Amino acid sequence: MNWFSKRSAAASSTVVLPVAALLLSVGAAATASPTHPVSHKHSPGAKPTAAPLGPAWSWKQFSKATQPAPQGALVQNPAKPPSPAKPDTPPPAAPQTSLPTVPQAGATPKIGEIDVTGNKTLSSAFIIAASGHKVGDPCTDETLSEMQTNIYRTGFFGFHSADPADAVKVSSQENNPPNGFCKVLIEVDENPTIKAVNITGSGPIKPEEVRSLLHIDLTHGAVYSEDQLGRDLQDIQDLYNKRGYLMAPAQDTGPDPKNPSILNVSLVVARVAEIKITGNHKTRSRVITREMHTKQGDYFNQFTLDRDHARLLNLDLFDDVIPAVRNLGPGRVGVALSVHEKRTGTVNVGVGYSSRSQLIGFAELAENNFRGLGEAVSLRWDTGGISNKSSVELGFTEPWIDKRHTSLNVQVYDRTVYRFANTIQNALPAPSGSLSTSDHYNEQRLGSTITVSRPFHSDYRAAVTVRGENVRTDALSLSPINADIVQNGPIYSLAGSIIHNTRDLDLDPVEGEYQTASLEFGHARLSPVNPIITNGVFGDVNFVKLSLDQREYFSLTGPRPANKPEEDKSAIAVRMLAGTAAGKLPFFEQYFLGGADSLRGYREDRFWGTNMVLGSVEFRQPIARRLKGVLFFDVGDAWGGQYANVNLSGFAQGQFKLHPAIGFGVRVGTPLGPVRLDFGFGDEGGRTHFSIGNVF
Repeated sequence: MNWFSKRSAAASSTVVLPVAALLLSVGAAATASPTHPVSHKHSPGAKPTAAPLGPAWSWKQFSKATQPAPQGALVQNPAKPPSPAKPDTPPPAAPQTSLPTVPQAGATPKIGEIDVTGNKTLSSAFIIAASGHKVGDPCTDETLSEMQTNIYRTGFFGFHSADPADAVKVSSQENNPPNGFCKVLIEVDENPTIKAVNITGSGPIKPEEVRSLLHIDLTHGAVYSEDQLGRDLQDIQDLYNKRGYLMAPAQDTGPDPKNPSILNVSLVVARVAEIKITGNHKTRSRVITREMHTKQGDYFNQFTLDRDHARLLNLDLFDDVIPAVRNLGPGRVGVALSVHEKRTGTVNVGVGYSSRSQLIGFAELAENNFRGLGEAVSLRWDTGGISNKSSVELGFTEPWIDKRHTSLNVQVYDRTVYRFANTIQNALPAPSGSLSTSDHYNEQRLGSTITVSRPFHSDYRAAVTVRGENVRTDALSLSPINADIVQNGPIYSLAGSIIHNTRDLDLDPVEGEYQTASLEFGHARLSPVNPIITNGVFGDVNFVKLSLDQREYFSLTGPRPANKPEEDKSAIAVRMLAGTAAGKLPFFEQYFLGGADSLRGYREDRFWGTNMVLGSVEFRQPIARRLKGVLFFDVGDAWGGQYANVNLSGFAQGQFKLHPAIGFGVRVGTPLGPVRLDFGFGDEGGRTHFSIGNVF
């Protein structure tokens, strides 16, 4: 017989038994052996002796006794019995120890003696009290029926037969006794006493943890009860559900048929039998399955599937991904993914504007799902800008170059970096003989970067970047001290970084965090643009840079639903950025703060130095579809280094001082990414910033 056994009609009417009804006086019980059939008698004029109640019942069972009784149970031997069927009646009194009143002639006979047989572990006192009646109560057919029902409802009887009439028999020896007292006979078929527990199939959860949820103390043995086992199995199932697993007890859960003293707890934890993908007309199926941590043959976990869902959306290859789980039989589930692919190939020709480069013309050819393998290829050409120069960039990304998710990114470029985004001049007039061809400082960088990265944990990734560039700057009308910033020459660097990412959605996070720690070693060979400048930072120089980036996201309206991972939410976003450098840095390798992507409310690259700190807080509020409003606060500074004495008009540097700014802005979702418009107020006035993409 197992916990799925069909219960009789009497058992199905189980009621809640109050704990107060379990308080039976130990001193009122008569002597009985806990391991042999016992007879507990109360006769008129006879004073019963105290009896042991069998092995002690742990307090866990008392706390469970007040709960509605689902099917199945495993209960330690009770020292206190449950109450009668009626939950509102007071608890039963202890067996009467004084001589009951002799009934008058013709009156209903009373119980004068109660005899219990068949019990092996449970004490007679427990069984008598569980019956709900005692010596002195009326001896009627109704009383005997109630006693049978109440005893059966304890759950400790009926393992060998589903019929209560066979599990518990209650009768009277004399229906109309001449002395007015009847003798009640209780014969029970006690459930097996459990002395060992065998747990199988627990899968991803250790058997010891499952065992801790079973309310049984094997020190003295426990009488098997289907009701308690049912409650314990529900607790075990709740544990698996809380951890994302699907579990059901097997049919053979219950006492071992060959050795009923052994309780078999057999669990079946669902595994992924198949993964089916539909809707991927261009993307190859293995591109999808390789991103998933849910694998065929593994234990199914809902939380893992939810993270897989977000991971697939972060590929930026699909407008939507709809997962579904279906039952394929005992212990088997199927996972189905319906995807809706984005247009990943783009050809763009147009005009753009940003606070840094201002007005430019561009042409771009890009494919983010090249060959259907998730590879990214891009070619971009820009022209114009504040210096009327051109840039060309070629990029390639292979997200999986091996089975361990090692990725490769290569960038080759000849691009212009628009520093300061406006004209720069000496704070004091330049001396005669200074070279003057332009009043715009720009960096023309010709080179390449190669980055290789690999995950080493579900949320961690390590990366190595090699960079080689030849940097040229424009000749400017600057004084000898200020001309130190005009340097040409090759630069090479090797950087290592560790990335931790738990954001719910990389492109628009509302929960999670993102941290980056990077260390870069560099070498440059610098020469002056102006031959008359010889006292600056020139020649072979070496440097080391350490940077830390911490970002946190907090949803104000709860997490995104698993079936709507892109749902707009009100959120707070926080960023802390810090960096420091040692050695001699080229001017263009320093930390720069100010502008649309760092310290808003100030000029582009307003502050520079070998040290940097920046803090930002944003409140992001959805207004309409693809439209958000933003309130922000930025504070930070960059300071120190060989270029602290450079004195450009409007860009004077000083000692460390935090520069605050507050402001507001809007974000408009477009196919190219969110278009960002911010207006910030700092201690040098207010500025408007226009760019594409989130600040962080």
